[in-house]
Amino acid sequence: MAQRLGHTLVPTTPALAPLVVDGRWFHAPISGVAHDAELTAWVEGRAAERIRGAMLWTHFGVSGPVALNVSRVLLRAQLEHRHVRITANLFPPATFEAVDARWTAAAASRPRVTVLNALAEEVPASLAAALLAHAAIDPGTVLTALSREARRQLSHVLTALPVPVTGSRGYNYAEATAGGVTLDEVDPGTMGSRKVPGLFLVGEMLDVDGRIGGFNFQWAWSSARLAARGICSIAGRP
Repeated sequence: MAQRLGHTLVPTTPALAPLVVDGRWFHAPISGVAHDAELTAWVEGRAAERIRGAMLWTHFGVSGPVALNVSRVLLRAQLEHRHVRITANLFPPATFEAVDARWTAAAASRPRVTVLNALAEEVPASLAAALLAHAAIDPGTVLTALSREARRQLSHVLTALPVPVTGSRGYNYAEATAGGVTLDEVDPGTMGSRKVPGLFLVGEMLDVDGRIGGFNFQWAWSSARLAARGICSIAGRP
C-alpha cells in the first residue's frame, strides 16, 4: 500500500528468526541443549557482527537469542547477494590460542583424564561427544596422548566452528521484519509521510529493526505515540 502511494521500500526480510542448517550436520541428536556462545557473521570475508548470548541446538539448526540476533545480518546479506558465513565460538570470549594453551596445560596437569571427560567439564556432555565426533577425535583418548594435530583441530572447532546455515525458518517463526519504507521519506517528529499529507507510518512498516530484548516493541510503541500526536495536531485536537 505504501509503495502504491509513492513510497520507496527497502526490501524486507525476516528478522530475529531461528537459523536452519545443513541436514547432514551433527545438530539433530543434541536438540534441546543450550549454552553460552558467540556467533560471528562474516560478510565478504570481514567480521560484520559478533554477538554473544545463549544458543539453543534444535532439530532444524540453531536458535536462542544469539542465533536470532545474528539472523538479521545473515538474511540481509543473503538478500543483497553478498557472500556470508557464520562461525561459532563455544568458549567465548577465549581465542584459538588461549584454548589451545588450556588443552596443553591440562595434558600436563591431568594426563590420564580422557578428552571427553575434560571437555564435558566445559560444555554439556552430549555436546562434548558430538563435537569430538565432528572433529574425528576418539573420546576415550587421554589428554597426554592427544596429538598436537588433534589438539589444534579441537581448539579450532571450539572457537571457530563453521555453522553451515542454509537459511532461516522464515516469517512464520521470525519475531520481526527488517526493511520497509525508507526512513528519509518520513518526518521523525510526527511519523508523517513526506510523500502523502495525512498518511502516518509506524512500527514494522518502516525500515527499522533491532536486536532481541524489547527494542522492536519499544519502537512500535514510541512510533505509534508520535503518530497519534501528529494526527491530533493536524486534526486540531489535544
